[in-house]
Amino acid sequence: RAVLARSLAVLTLPQGLLPRARAAEFTTTAGGARRSSGDGDPHRLAVPELAPGSRRLYLCRHGETDWNVAGRVQGMTDIPLNPNGRSQAAALAAILADVPIGLVASSALGRASSTADAVAALHPGARRLVDARFNEMNFGSLEGEELRGGSPRREEYEARLAEWEAGRTSVRLPGGGESPEEVAARALKGLRELGALPPLAAAAGGAGVPSCPRHVCLVAHGRFNKILLAALRG
Repeated sequence: RAVLARSLAVLTLPQGLLPRARAAEFTTTAGGARRSSGDGDPHRLAVPELAPGSRRLYLCRHGETDWNVAGRVQGMTDIPLNPNGRSQAAALAAILADVPIGLVASSALGRASSTADAVAALHPGARRLVDARFNEMNFGSLEGEELRGGSPRREEYEARLAEWEAGRTSVRLPGGGESPEEVAARALKGLRELGALPPLAAAAGGAGVPSCPRHVCLVAHGRFNKILLAALRG
């Protein structure tokens, strides 16, 4: 089973065509990270040796914004980190400071990019990459709306969630929004082009896996991360 947290999931990716993310071995909290067994420094993430032929993906969510606090849907709307979010980004960077990260990738949206910059600052030898394919799901006409409690648009959003839970993942969000399938497709394509996943041609004896560091940090968004995790786990 995968041990997931609000801000960080650690996944081991075998280099098969359709890898299923192996169990995440760590949990994180606002106060730091720890091994699932409870061992180690609670403020640093210590990872076991990585098996040959595998890569490790550190999938992170951005820090807090004012729209997070207000409960407003952000989606593709580019909202910056607030002061607490910048502190959270610094805390995430400290948690990952001892991890041998060779690539720090992020969404092109400022809240994720700024969080990734904080991580990259403690890994000066790592490559830094910004890719819009890792942007948050496009929530269409729901962006900017508050969906808490008795919001008039909450029912509309919950209807879409029910469609997805029933397996109809091609259904899009209203007003030009995306579907989970569209988000998963661009996310997986981005990871393949990084070399974190093998290209589809590899299955037919085509091109091999592009050169990619074995430890990759990706800073993205809440809904995007959930969709990517579901896709990686099949």
